This record gives sequence, C-alpha cells and structure tokens, in this order.
Amino acid sequence: METQRGTRGGKLAAVTMAVVAAAVCAPRACVAQTSTFSILYSFQGHPDGKAPHAGVVLGSNGALYGVTYQGGSSGDGTVFQLTPPSAAGGAWTESVIHNFAAAPDGSFPAGGLAFGVGGNAGSLFGTTAGGGTGAYHGGTVFELAPPAAAGGAWTETVLYNFHGGAGSHSGSGNPEGTPLIEPDGTIYGTTYGSCVGAPTHLPTMFHMAPPSSPGAAWGFRTLFNFQDYPTMNVGGGAGGEGVCPAGGLVQQGGALFGTTFQGASDCAGGFGCGAAYELIPPAAAGDVWTGTPLHVFGGAQDGAFPEGPPSPGPGGVLYGTTSTGGAGSACLGEGVPYAQGGCGTVFQLTPPATAGGAWTEAVIYSFTATNGDGAFPVAGLLLGANGVLYGTTSYGGSATSGSPCSLAGASGCGTVFQLTPPASPGGAWTETVLYSFSGQSGDGAMPLAGLTLGPGNVLYGTTSAGGTAGAGTVFSLALN
Repeated sequence: METQRGTRGGKLAAVTMAVVAAAVCAPRACVAQTSTFSILYSFQGHPDGKAPHAGVVLGSNGALYGVTYQGGSSGDGTVFQLTPPSAAGGAWTESVIHNFAAAPDGSFPAGGLAFGVGGNAGSLFGTTAGGGTGAYHGGTVFELAPPAAAGGAWTETVLYNFHGGAGSHSGSGNPEGTPLIEPDGTIYGTTYGSCVGAPTHLPTMFHMAPPSSPGAAWGFRTLFNFQDYPTMNVGGGAGGEGVCPAGGLVQQGGALFGTTFQGASDCAGGFGCGAAYELIPPAAAGDVWTGTPLHVFGGAQDGAFPEGPPSPGPGGVLYGTTSTGGAGSACLGEGVPYAQGGCGTVFQLTPPATAGGAWTEAVIYSFTATNGDGAFPVAGLLLGANGVLYGTTSYGGSATSGSPCSLAGASGCGTVFQLTPPASPGGAWTETVLYSFSGQSGDGAMPLAGLTLGPGNVLYGTTSAGGTAGAGTVFSLALN
C-alpha cells in the first residue's frame, strides 16, 4: 500500500460492521465498546479525489465538506461535498465542487475547511500547500462561495498567493493547517515554510482581514516568524517555540495556540522534537506578536514531533498528540523519524495557577501497537462530553494476516480511539479502541485527520488510503 503524507459511479453502499468489545484488555486500554461503523464514500482518484489528509466539516444542511490532497481532473486535489441520503439506509452522494489546477489555482490542500461568518456565511475557506501565482508556487488561501441557486456551481477565489521557493529565492509559504476564522471574519493561519531550509524561508503566522467592500482585496500581514533551530542556528534560534507548524491554530482567552513539528530542543540529532507554543497579541495594534513555548518535547518517553493542533479543554487545559515517542517499545524500527522510539502519545498541558508561571505537561497515554492498540497519531483530538477525548492513529490496531499497512514495528492500518478521564484527579486515563481499519475488502486505511462530531453522537472522519480504489474514504462511527 502506498504511504500517504502526504470515477464518480463507484460509490460504495454503506458497509456496516458491529464492533464488539474484546474479552481481554491490555493495561489502561481495551478494544472497543459496541459501535456502528460505516464507509460513506470511497474516493476513486480520477476524476474524483484521492488521499484526503484533512477531516470533514458538517454543514447546516447535514452535508459533509472536505478536501482531497490529490486526484481530481488535474491531479492537484479537490473540494468535495458529501450529501446524506433522503431515506435512512440509503447511499451518500459525493460531488466534486472544485478541482484545483496548480496555477493560477492552488494545489495539494493539506489542511481542513472552515465556514465563513457574517457576509461570508456559507462560504468555505481553506489553504493549499502548493500552487498559486507566487513566484515559486508556495500555496494559497482560498474561498469557495456557494451557488446562488441549488445545483449551480461553487465559485472559488484565491485570496492570497504565497511566494514559496528555495535557496536564495525563498519566501514564506506552504500552509498546511486549517484556517482559524474569528467572529469578525479575520483569518489566522500558519505556513510550514521550508522547515529545515534557509532562514529566508521561515515558517510564519499570518493574519488576513476581510475587505471593507465586496470584491476588494483582503489585507494580509505576517504577525510572527518561527525561527528557532537551536543547534542549526537557523534564524538565530531566538524564541524556543520551534519550527514547522503543521497543524494550524486554536484560540483561547485572546491568545493563539499551536504546535511545531521540529525545533525547540537539541534532540533528534539537533533537529529538535518540536514544541507546544502560545502566540500573544501585542498591546498596541500593529506591533509584532510574542511567541512563548509552553512545553518543549524531549523525545523518548516525553513524546516527539507533534503534527496536529492542540484542543482546548475546561480550565484552559490543552490536549494534543505526538506522532512518536512515549513508552510504547514496539515502535523502534526503521521509519520512525530521526530514530526516536515510541508509538506516539496523548499529552495534557495545564496552565499555571498564577499568571506568568510555567505550564505543566503530562503524558496521559502512550500508544503501544500491541494487543490491538494504535500507533503514530498525527492529528488533533476531539473533546466530547464529560471530558472524553476522541482521535485517530495512522497505524496499528487489530491487524489481520496480510495487512497492507506496517511501519516501524506497528502493523495494522490505524484506529479510532477514545480516552476516558480518570474518576479522580491523578488517576490513569483509560483508552478504548473503537475501530481498527484493515485496508481490506473496501475498508479504509491510514487516517491522517481528526474527527468531527455530528448529531446523534456520530463521529465522522477520513482515511488517506484504502476503500474500493485505494484512494481513501469518508467514514462514520455511531457511538451507541
């Protein structure tokens, strides 16, 4: 099976399976409460989309909207709409509402979509990691406006083109996260930059202000440069917040929070294992923002290389995942980035009791890739009722003989998991594997995105591979 990170008539009628709890549970983990899993759609690659890296958003009409990283009429990715059936048990209907075409359009949308507000309510906003009219095709920020009449075409507008490039021609670019849209319509986002490249191609946090009149240009401004590579001295190593922000931003209490995939420490051969950071707005409008590392990941037991955004919880607590590290000893083989062992973690960051104090990090779960457990989570978490966390792992699970998915000691095509908080403070969290992907017989494989919670306690998500054509799927998981 092709590893991802990166015909319309082939719709799959919902494949429904009952997942029954196993009789034996590993320490702090058990395999699955009863739930109902369905494949809602299998992508076909061309002219359909392929390899969704992001999740889906739920529209007011009950439809799901998302992007595929590849596929479509030009192979540069798509925006799709998945409409629920008119009668229970019927098939969902997929429509490609936009095909990306590199230039002047964008290509390879890696981040998810967000709905606009106010005058842009109903529009979808997103980013592409490549393409556009920037000198070196560094990606775009785009808007997709709905048709004026049902059945009409959606209208795409590129709101900003990033420069991109390499070497002496470098400029900021390559946004990979989902845009954050404020109630006033302002957009915040991050660019991945060259990550390990030249100081002139540093990752950034950017801001886009909506136009004062319809049809006018959006205002664009870079508010912060990520420039910390301690041992490589890229950009001077000023802030300690790391580099390579892949997961986008969340807001809490007026500040923005995110994670960086690398930098901030000297682990992983000097590349750094990443950090969780806070971006604080200036006291005076127009001044630069301040970046502060909340926790610098040290690899090994602590976790390394967070790729998804943190998720805010009650009391200002942040929850997130690291793609490797932790106590899982099965994932030590070739393929784990920079020889960092471990199958990944879920972490908790607790704010200080008094302003200015240090945040406290705790690893609340380490994936093991054994006894049906998952491995290598690369997405953010969904906070459900009663403090329960839901997420995905890209590998691991209850692998069957001949599983097409294997990486660094982890067999299996990924999982959907649940983490239940302890009954009393300081106790252990309990992990439950809700579903294991097989990558066989039309099932999905290798989810790279987080989950969306819909009415009726139904989780929705995507897999980057698997399905009837090996091009990925959209799935639902009803929690009974």
